[in-house]
Amino acid sequence: MTVLLLIIASMSFWGCEMNQKSQEQQSDLHAETIQKSDSIKKEKSQQPISELPRGLDTTIDESSRFIAGLPLASNRLRGMSQNPFYQSHSKRLIELFNRVKSKRLNAMSGFSQAELASDKIGDGTLFYPFSGPDALHAVTLFPNYKQYVFIAFEPPGSFKKFSSRDTTGIPDYLQSVQITINEVTNYSYFITDKMRKYITAEKVDGALPLIGLFLVHTDHTLIGHVKKYLHANGSIDTNPRDTSKIPVQEVNDIYFTKNGSTYIQKLTYIYANLGNGAYAGKIGFTNNAPLRNYLISMKGFNTYVKSASYLMHNAGFSEIRNFIHNNAQTVFQDDTGIPFEMYDQNTWDFVLYGRYARPINLFAKRYSPALDSAYSNPEFKKRPLPFMSGYLLRRGDAQNIYKAVRKSSR
Repeated sequence: MTVLLLIIASMSFWGCEMNQKSQEQQSDLHAETIQKSDSIKKEKSQQPISELPRGLDTTIDESSRFIAGLPLASNRLRGMSQNPFYQSHSKRLIELFNRVKSKRLNAMSGFSQAELASDKIGDGTLFYPFSGPDALHAVTLFPNYKQYVFIAFEPPGSFKKFSSRDTTGIPDYLQSVQITINEVTNYSYFITDKMRKYITAEKVDGALPLIGLFLVHTDHTLIGHVKKYLHANGSIDTNPRDTSKIPVQEVNDIYFTKNGSTYIQKLTYIYANLGNGAYAGKIGFTNNAPLRNYLISMKGFNTYVKSASYLMHNAGFSEIRNFIHNNAQTVFQDDTGIPFEMYDQNTWDFVLYGRYARPINLFAKRYSPALDSAYSNPEFKKRPLPFMSGYLLRRGDAQNIYKAVRKSSR
């Protein structure tokens, strides 16, 4: 039972295009004409994914930039930003993210362009199970995707409405923000039981504010947020009613653009249990027909898995593992995701990055002789990995991440 509780408590460990290139200055008219022409072509290739829904909360960019310590576009909160407690918070977060970008995210962005960009199918859908609020690494490694689908066991919470007229509790809130993101920025993942201490209504209040913070710190503008509902047939809309015996499940959509672009992207956050059976009052994935129907409706998606506590090594998470095996076009993961030996090599091709290292002590029994052997086998493609992430980041001696590509998708 202790082991089971440890696995479930670790369920949402989370790993949870930073290098926006500057265009060279052009002085002659001919070069300027070419630049305008290329811009027009880009706009045509990056049309919005859909009409924006009604009822969008358009204040989330301002609130996210406020807790992120970034300059504010409006005057509404600027008065509060002059307070010493806020200036200290802003300085700390800007320094923190500058450090993370220079040490990890910039290298990730370059790696993304070289190794992952060609995998995107159409505009692209990225499926990130066991994600927590980890928009930080998802949009860095997989920029410009049409949609990101996050499923995690952290409650979504809400975006806080700040007011310059009443600063009560705001210093404590900002302190909670700093504590909450400290481990994901320094370690690239977060421990669920620690996170739950700081995502209460009195503190950060769920995953959504953290997603917003990570998006604005990766040079995005938030258009708005809307709460939707998942229905029995897998459809999602703003109607909270359904005829299914399974209660309607909340879904949160965040719409955003890369700064300087008109291409609208969407991050869908679903608070759900990905274990086969029910847990903590939430239905298991096996019997969650609405969620399964929704995921099956995703066509041509890629999957990202990091710092997932080796949950899909267990029989209790076989259904989500099988879903990914049967439907994903590519899987980019470290060894905490689907066990390497469970991939059928007649179905998948592999590119191995970095080198294999044994798991940290907490997961020592998850050592994979098959993956270790693959890294030593000259028949497998092996390439350098210019960054560290996940549980081995602080150890710094090795990192294994590999990409599985479905052969039929080539």
